[in-house]
Amino acid sequence: MPKKIAIMGLFTDVSATAEALEALRLLGLREEDMNIIQGVPYTAKMLGRPKLHEFPWFTVLGALAGLGIALFLTWGTLLLYPIRVGGRPIPTIPASIVLWYELTMLGLMLGTFLTLIWKCGFPSTRPQYYDPLINHSRIALLCDCDLRIEADVKRVMIERGAEKVYEPERRPL
Repeated sequence: MPKKIAIMGLFTDVSATAEALEALRLLGLREEDMNIIQGVPYTAKMLGRPKLHEFPWFTVLGALAGLGIALFLTWGTLLLYPIRVGGRPIPTIPASIVLWYELTMLGLMLGTFLTLIWKCGFPSTRPQYYDPLINHSRIALLCDCDLRIEADVKRVMIERGAEKVYEPERRPL
């Protein structure tokens, strides 16, 4: 397996960054090998990146888990410990709807929150690639590439308008 190297290019313009991303894709880099570090929240569409839809699946799983817990609490406990009061049926739907809704929403919110923390890599205690110029409205394009195409990656970034192209070092945040 060829040795990988990290290369960071600092851009000031969003369109130049999007052009560099497209040129790097044509060079053969995968989407997983390129990372954008930015101080301003640019959307994936602005940068020409594919939109990844991982949040809805974990959110739906959280909502289903919350609904399952709610169904167990309302009907499961009533069926496990039946107490007839005044000849009414044991599982009552109108009284259960509120608990179903609340616990489904709780599961949905917890699933979304935990997915957000997991995808952001929080808490990160390892040193990360970073440049202080990112705080001054620069966009960093970080690429993990083979040593064989290192010169081509640097050339593409410089041609697309990168202010600075270099091999970053990991630093604690």
